[in-house]
Amino acid sequence: MASNIPKFASFRPKPKAAPEPPKEPQKPSKAERPLKEEAISETTKAQQSEKLAHGRDALTSKTYYSDRRGDADVLRYGTLNRYHIPAYRRYGRGFVLGLSPDQKIDRDITTDKKIYVTPIVRRRQERLLTDKRLNKSTDRALRLVKTESDSIPIDLEFIALSSSSKRKRIDSDDDDEGTPDLDYRGIDGKPKSTEPADVDTQYESDTETIKIDAEVTRKNSEHVRKTKEHPADLQGWLAFIDHQEAMLKLDRPSSELTASDKAHLADVRISIYEEATKKIGTDHDSQIKLYAGLLTEARRAWDETKLASKWNEVLAKHPQSVDLWFMYLDFVQSSFAKFKYENCRSTFLKCLEVLRASASGLKPEDALHILLRLTSIMQESGYQELALAIWQALIEVHFVQNAPNAKLETTDAISAFSEFWESEAPRVGEEGANGWMKSSPNDITPSGSLPLRTPDQPSNVFEDFRMREIDAIEKLRYPGRTSDDVGEDDAFHSIFFSDIADYLNILPAATERILILEAFLCFCSLPPLPRVAQHQEKWRPDPFLHRNFHSASHLQDQSSQFTQLFAKFSNCPLKNFQMTSELLFEQDFPLDGINLSPDFVRRLLKLLTTDLSCDEVISEYLLAFELRHFPSDAFKTAKQLLKARPTSMRLYNVYGLLELRRGNTVKANQVFSMALSMQKGDVTLSMAGSLELLSSWVWEALHRGEHMEALWRLVSPLGKVPERDEQDERPAHSLVLRTRTIISETSERALLRKDYQSAVLATSLVALMAYLSNDCNPERALDAHQHLTAWLASNKLSSSPPAELHAQQIARFLIHHACHTPIVKPALIRTTLEPLISLFPNNTHLLSLYAANEARFSIDDRVRSIMHQTALQRSDATSVAGWAFTIHYETLKGEIAGSTAHSIRALYKRAVDGTGAHCPALWKAYIHFELEQLRLEQVRRPDKKERKDAKKGRGKDRVEEAGGRVKETFYQGVRRLPWCKDFIMLAFTDARGVFTEEELWRLYRVLMEKELRLYVDLVEPDV
Repeated sequence: MASNIPKFASFRPKPKAAPEPPKEPQKPSKAERPLKEEAISETTKAQQSEKLAHGRDALTSKTYYSDRRGDADVLRYGTLNRYHIPAYRRYGRGFVLGLSPDQKIDRDITTDKKIYVTPIVRRRQERLLTDKRLNKSTDRALRLVKTESDSIPIDLEFIALSSSSKRKRIDSDDDDEGTPDLDYRGIDGKPKSTEPADVDTQYESDTETIKIDAEVTRKNSEHVRKTKEHPADLQGWLAFIDHQEAMLKLDRPSSELTASDKAHLADVRISIYEEATKKIGTDHDSQIKLYAGLLTEARRAWDETKLASKWNEVLAKHPQSVDLWFMYLDFVQSSFAKFKYENCRSTFLKCLEVLRASASGLKPEDALHILLRLTSIMQESGYQELALAIWQALIEVHFVQNAPNAKLETTDAISAFSEFWESEAPRVGEEGANGWMKSSPNDITPSGSLPLRTPDQPSNVFEDFRMREIDAIEKLRYPGRTSDDVGEDDAFHSIFFSDIADYLNILPAATERILILEAFLCFCSLPPLPRVAQHQEKWRPDPFLHRNFHSASHLQDQSSQFTQLFAKFSNCPLKNFQMTSELLFEQDFPLDGINLSPDFVRRLLKLLTTDLSCDEVISEYLLAFELRHFPSDAFKTAKQLLKARPTSMRLYNVYGLLELRRGNTVKANQVFSMALSMQKGDVTLSMAGSLELLSSWVWEALHRGEHMEALWRLVSPLGKVPERDEQDERPAHSLVLRTRTIISETSERALLRKDYQSAVLATSLVALMAYLSNDCNPERALDAHQHLTAWLASNKLSSSPPAELHAQQIARFLIHHACHTPIVKPALIRTTLEPLISLFPNNTHLLSLYAANEARFSIDDRVRSIMHQTALQRSDATSVAGWAFTIHYETLKGEIAGSTAHSIRALYKRAVDGTGAHCPALWKAYIHFELEQLRLEQVRRPDKKERKDAKKGRGKDRVEEAGGRVKETFYQGVRRLPWCKDFIMLAFTDARGVFTEEELWRLYRVLMEKELRLYVDLVEPDV
């Protein structure tokens, strides 16, 4: 019983424990307390404050105490409780209280758990989408690490997302609560930059980058060694100089050089050029090339005074160099500080005089090129009557070859032409003109210009100036006579013989007449003659000769979607390709840039065609011009020309093309067939123009999609197609082989006599025959073209005009194949065109076809890629036509495909910083683009007013920014085009609402200072 009696010893009072130091009350976390406990009453706070004060008083007798329990939250969270850690007190924009003022928080990598401090960077952070250095980011590429086991155990109930065995979770009662990342007070420190954040990835090797940098450095050392061992080797010096750009781009995040980089590169190259000129020796050609490169780089690094002094020194050493003189003329014409019209004109005349007096003489092509530049300056400076009179006089003199004393080689001939000019008889291009040797006193003098606008008294003086100036430019465009009733007070309107006498003997006596006509067409900004000519490679790409951008040709056949795409991209404001008869009839023949009437040009061409000794290509050009401007008269003119030249195969071909444009295919086929049957001689297709006739006849059937009919015409070079029982009957294989042999032999004979245009045309016919006779297999046709490509390459003609013409024939075949075949492989067109575009990166015909083929793949923008790889890789090598197509393509893409006003503006800036720096057409297009952006901003904000309480430095209004861009672009253009009156007049016409009256007065003074022609004199008010 006693054992069952409970003992109550546990109820005895326990001994009093020793007092422990009071602990600091721990603030409960939000997860441990309900929301209602968060609002503590004031009385509770007061009680807690009293307890804390009592605890501090108890600890005054001890300097420290031992905490044997620690913080329980460390076991729970794995780190300190973040709610017990006071936050930094921040001020400013990322500065930390207590740190040095040159340190601030890096917001890019700072998280809510770790704060990183970095030194202050003054440079503004680049935006991601507009960062030019994004394409050369220093970030290393990541790749996934292959797992050790290729198979996953099938008995598992889950699939691990990470292959790493490292787990950062610990067992816990709460499965939803994982271990948080280490705090910024943790001992782990900042993550290592050499390790990727993802455990399943690792960095790619930097071996390739290191190899590239080492290769660039090795090449530089090799160039230095070669120039020391072979100082007379020009190519070694040029390669060394060209390699300096690659050296400058080492360790740089961007492949595009800034303005300061370009200036630094120019300084480096100038020093190498100067060393090369001292060590190259006395070789004349090498010296000229080195000086040309030196002076090109000097324009980026030297001021105009120093550059002008260097030019005088170089020209004194090499006065016979045409290339150096052209560069010097570029400098004189584009120097804003030194340009004056009379000084510039005198420099051009001095250049012609020096080169004519040289031992090697002056080639007619170079003389005409200089004359083109000079008359273009006259035209754009306002002296349009003198510029046109010079060309009238040259055509009058040189195209009357059969007449005695026609070349003005004697005093009597000069006196006779002077009398003709002073008699004010009709001159070439004017109504009633018959040539100066056939003029008579009874010829009717052309009527003068229309009356000019009388002065008004408007409220704005510049409004009256604008209207009167435009009116005078429009009406006083032809050379005046003393009998004219208008312009009698203008000293520059009437052109006397003394005004043009100095220009009549500029051209060498052996100058071909066709060259003078081609130069005049280039002066008028008209399409070139359809013939292969080497001099066109110098004239047409010259940026100084492009005044305006025009709309492109209109394709007749736009039935298929592919053809429509090609036509859209072909509508480029500036075209560049080898002209052919087919392409000539698709041109617009614009005349707005030269301010001439179509009647004037037609009368000039008609007068030249009356001379039967002239080339038939002039008649062809006349008919194409009339078809565009006078379509009802073109057929009448064609019959008149055929009546004068009844055996001309070329004119019959043109007449057939006219009927095709008229839509009369039956009549056109009759013309082609009949003309081919007129061939004479033992050798088929040997007559001039017979290949063009056969090609036009075959292509007429191909355009209609009748492939079998086209094949039958190919095997009938004499124009008579054999009758067949069925429409789909194929010609005999023997007939195909015999005709292929005939055309192939024609191509070989043309190559032997260097008639490359005929060789290209014959090769295209052979390719068409292979294509049509093998079930429209494009590979067979391309193989036939490849034979001529290989021949041109073996004869070092891969980049010649004939090779470009051949590339266009290949493009023509690809267009037909894409339009008339059910299934087309885009890769076929792409792989065929890319090598051709690499050879001719500025050919807009090839680029348009490439863009049309890639239009279906807008995500993978290969057009932009190939433009950057070829045409835009070096801005100095890109012609204005290449830039025009690039801007045209970017404009057509639209915002959905990634094209914006900023991307278009960037292309304009690159263009005017490169070859388009002194191109009036490009600058006019650029300023009109900015004006259009200003108009769009004004439409979006029609009633937007400036806020009075707007803070300074917050940015300008978008309309004001757009207006500022217009002004900035305009002033840059004025500095680059000091001779171009039309561009400066934009401030008074299209952009008159952007400039203030004070700014317009300054621009008016610029017009006067540069000696540009003004019809209206203004009196500037006193200040």
